[in-house]
Amino acid sequence: MSAMEIYLSKRNSQADQDRLYAISSDFELMTGYWKRGFKDPQLPSLYTALLRRLYVLYANVSLNDAVGQSTFLSSVYTRLHISARDWSFPALRDALETFVSEVAMLELEPEHLRVDKTKKLYDSHHLMMSEWFDRLWLSALWTDAQASAMEEILLSPTIESRDQQLMVSAITMALLRSYDSAKFRTLLHVYRQTTDPYVSQRALVGWTMALKHEIITSLYPEDLQEMEELLEDKAVCQELLELQHQIYYCINAEKDNRMIQEEIMPDLLQNSKLKLTRNGVEELEEDTLNDILHPDEEERRMEQLEEGYQRMQNMQKQGSDIYFGGFSQMKRFPFFQEIVNWFVPYYQDHPGIADAVRNLRNNRFLSAMMNMGPFCNSDKYSFVLAFSQVIVRIPPEMREMMEKGEAAISEMNTENTDNTAFIRRSYLQDLYRFYRLYPYRSEFHNPFEPSSRLFFANSIFQHTHLEPYFNDIAAFLIKQKREKDAFCVLSNCGEARRDFRFYMMAGYLTSKYGSPLAFSDEGVVGCYQKALTLKPDDDKAMQGYARALFNEERYEEALEVYNKLLEQQPDSKSYLLNRAVCLTKMSRYQEAQKDLFRLNYEMPDDQQVNRVLAWTLTCDEKYEQAIKIYSQLLTDHPQHEDLLNYGYCLWLNGQVGDAADCFHRYLKETNADPSVILQNELELLTEKGITEPEMQMMLYLL
Repeated sequence: MSAMEIYLSKRNSQADQDRLYAISSDFELMTGYWKRGFKDPQLPSLYTALLRRLYVLYANVSLNDAVGQSTFLSSVYTRLHISARDWSFPALRDALETFVSEVAMLELEPEHLRVDKTKKLYDSHHLMMSEWFDRLWLSALWTDAQASAMEEILLSPTIESRDQQLMVSAITMALLRSYDSAKFRTLLHVYRQTTDPYVSQRALVGWTMALKHEIITSLYPEDLQEMEELLEDKAVCQELLELQHQIYYCINAEKDNRMIQEEIMPDLLQNSKLKLTRNGVEELEEDTLNDILHPDEEERRMEQLEEGYQRMQNMQKQGSDIYFGGFSQMKRFPFFQEIVNWFVPYYQDHPGIADAVRNLRNNRFLSAMMNMGPFCNSDKYSFVLAFSQVIVRIPPEMREMMEKGEAAISEMNTENTDNTAFIRRSYLQDLYRFYRLYPYRSEFHNPFEPSSRLFFANSIFQHTHLEPYFNDIAAFLIKQKREKDAFCVLSNCGEARRDFRFYMMAGYLTSKYGSPLAFSDEGVVGCYQKALTLKPDDDKAMQGYARALFNEERYEEALEVYNKLLEQQPDSKSYLLNRAVCLTKMSRYQEAQKDLFRLNYEMPDDQQVNRVLAWTLTCDEKYEQAIKIYSQLLTDHPQHEDLLNYGYCLWLNGQVGDAADCFHRYLKETNADPSVILQNELELLTEKGITEPEMQMMLYLL
């Protein structure tokens, strides 16, 4: 309170200073009663109420401060402030219901009057919704009465779904800026109660992205309780699981686009009969001579073309945002200068595209793409705006096909656009495009940032019915090569939910990052030990355990595990090789060679077997045999370690000059420091009689 008092004293806001004074006075009064020994059973709740009042003041002051420091925010705020519109929620509800009635009445109008009246009605309504959208995302914290009034609007069957969806998005944006218990509960209630899947999925995304753990647990435990009750429904948990997957598919959009541009599109263009020119798309002429000389070329070209389309289709089915790259270039239309247009569901009477749609009303291709195409709303608007500009540059034959509806891409029309997964994915793509491409995006809190996108790592979900799904998310993230995020999810898992699968992933992630998870002081070995207590004979757990022991130089224990594995699979090349390496590390060279010669006999061309055998022979001072194997390895795709180990072998065999040449080549190819030559095998060199002066002279040669 003292810090806020100093801050407010520097600002010209008497109302905020009065609110802070009232909070401070109530706190001093409460402290005075407590100091005199009064035991008030209501003290905890009174203290929480004061904290809430202070938080509301802080959040609203922060919003005003942000508006004052941003030209963009202040311009929006000023425009709303000078508007003569009635900003009460009852007035909003009345206007929304009136609009629905007036749209219905349009059907009774004569044809020659209907077009003009329709345009005027939708123009007026769009302006109102645009202003209300700005009003909501820039709103201060709500009272319970405001929340109740908005909840009724969002659940009313007499209001257009499109308008309800827009308002949910605006509320979400406000929540992302400052946590507001009233807005949060509004989205939670709407998600639970609405029968409109388009509204419910936006509400789900909204309340999920707005979770602020510290504020909820310390100030609004009733919000946490409501959310926990909601999570008792398995269907809700399943939707949250899908939502987390879809968020990651969204943020992979640019990586997927690079792959499409670099790997798929070149083949598609090369094998198609179209080419892009300044004048648009042109059809290539038939090459009759090529057909005569290469009769199978056409079939091969079609196969490659089909393969490229199939690959993109598979990416789309998995959830990839394959259209981001193309449509991101189409967000520069003036249409997207209005914030509301990034979020408004697609409809043909939108003032920004109504004229274009009217001019293309007979184009069946456009109708098919808008009705059945797997595009998010934002991309549909982009498509219409771009299509209306390029249609005149498309070859006449193709334009005719489009008008008849013969050019629609059937492969892209197979997805069910009415299911909740598609609705949610489409909305997430709209959000991602806004937070990635809108010119003033830095003025908003981006829910796709690393600190926000992984809501499964939010400790608010610990010990809830969502916790059993943590393993699924962690496995998904590992598959997506986002191991650090998987690490965070597993760290969030309570002890009661740590099963075999959990410890296997924990062992893998801990070995990758070299530091244990918060729950495991034993590190990698401890994770695999716990996995084995749950499944003592599991091969993968034993492999991980053995590998972890080996990495900690506990070779004798690792050897015991590999012996157990070989009892189950005595012919396993991997187990035999690893056992041999353990034996070599323990200087039991003869036993190691027994396994290695067996493998070499069975697989004489296996480079990995030959590599381990050569090193074991080197350690066993059988240099001539080792040199023969290294000579073979170096003629057939040698690895850097082959050069290094061959150098050691030559050095120990007294061929110092040749060894130095090997080391020179190794250092040149790896850019390593010469000191690694000694550091890597200092113990072995010392054991084999290489003296300190000899080591320094080798460094001098290098």
